[in-house]
Amino acid sequence: MKLPDKKKNFLKWYSEIISYANIVDNRSPVKGSNVIMPYGYSIWESITKKLDAELKKTGHKNAYFPLFIPEDYLEKEAEHFDGFVPEVAWVTRAGDKELERKLALRPTSETIMYDMFRLWIRSHGDLPFKINQFCNIIRFDTKETKPLLRDREFLWSEGHTCHATAEDAERQVRESMKIYEAVYKLCCMSYLILRRPKHDTFAGAIYSIAYDCPLPDGRTLQIGTTHNLGQGFSKAFEIVFQDKDKQNKFVYQTCYGLSTRLIAAIIGLHGDEKGLIIPPYIAPIQVVIVPIYKKGQKELVIKESEKLKKKLLKAGFKVELDDREGYTPGWKFNEWEVRGVPIRIEIGPRDIENQQLVLVRRDKPVPTNKETIAIQDVTKEVKRILKEINDYLQKRADKLLEDSISHPKTYEELIEIQNTKRGFSRVNWCGDIECAEKIKEETGADIRGTREDIKEKPAGKCIVCGKEAKEVVYVAAAY
Repeated sequence: MKLPDKKKNFLKWYSEIISYANIVDNRSPVKGSNVIMPYGYSIWESITKKLDAELKKTGHKNAYFPLFIPEDYLEKEAEHFDGFVPEVAWVTRAGDKELERKLALRPTSETIMYDMFRLWIRSHGDLPFKINQFCNIIRFDTKETKPLLRDREFLWSEGHTCHATAEDAERQVRESMKIYEAVYKLCCMSYLILRRPKHDTFAGAIYSIAYDCPLPDGRTLQIGTTHNLGQGFSKAFEIVFQDKDKQNKFVYQTCYGLSTRLIAAIIGLHGDEKGLIIPPYIAPIQVVIVPIYKKGQKELVIKESEKLKKKLLKAGFKVELDDREGYTPGWKFNEWEVRGVPIRIEIGPRDIENQQLVLVRRDKPVPTNKETIAIQDVTKEVKRILKEINDYLQKRADKLLEDSISHPKTYEELIEIQNTKRGFSRVNWCGDIECAEKIKEETGADIRGTREDIKEKPAGKCIVCGKEAKEVVYVAAAY
């Protein structure tokens, strides 16, 4: 299979590879509401398994809240409601009867959750209160949908917390960043942690932090967010606790979310001209065994291949034995390369005779991708190579992020960069929304925000208007 050039036509490459590699089937009858295939869903399971462990380690508990949200609930926090109105899908009929109360299909769960938090939280002893929900989200995006990159129905995790003080809520924001860092590390991701500008802050939040990943075509993808909500929602929903001083006070809140969009980022960041390259610790299959034999050799080779599979499974690896008939070894090699399996093991009669195996790693080009190892060392060598692949993918992703950041000195240079190679442009900004809108109008790129992980002070004038700069920001076009 020959794929389109990834850098020249990323979306075409992406569209073909998610279909061919059985990640998504987008032939469902509702546009933007796609089928995540078992192979793709297995990646999501690995992500959520790690996320679930990190959340529980920090005191979060899982729950499930209703899909249906009454219209008046959304209206309780007006700014929040206004921010979601264009994308809300409504239920207005049941059978042949009009509903007395319009119901929204969950665009996010703040309102339905916080009405329940109001009933559950009574005193300072109930705090901190940390809930996570794994669920589906419905947002009828008005932009063109792209599977996993921009869906109208997607899966996600949303964490919601309540605290006694603003300081506790601020500490929770930092904790959520560490939780996501652990998940992204498992996926070998590289990204900028950016505090969104005020005009792009989550509706109802004091501030929003986003994790933006560069993709090969120069655009970026938001792979998660964290929001400090302050007391806006707690006042709207009357989430009150009695403090140690016997005074009734409103809680401080945070929320954060991570969705199946992360799978799109993994595919885009790591894949190549041959197909997927899946990071080894989230791969649905870590090792595929391909037996090679001629007439009269099948029984011996298959027997040894099955023994090898059992040995690797016992050691805890995710293994597939491709003993399908009617397909040549070369066809199988291509199939598993496209699907991004980290390690391929080739075994034939001569290998068995010499008590050796050929290991082929997916992340390296020919001929540096092959090693011959002793059969007795297979578990040790597979473990070593998976670690090497993981480290290599992380370093490569870090290099892509580094190379994606430009430093234009003039507005004309910024326009040229954002209209050609794109990526992140690090510039000075005065803080005026008019300058942000001008950049958007002339390049299609947004001010994504200021670095949250490091402090940067502007040295010079706003790149757009020439006024005194207030912030160093990163400009990029996003999916």
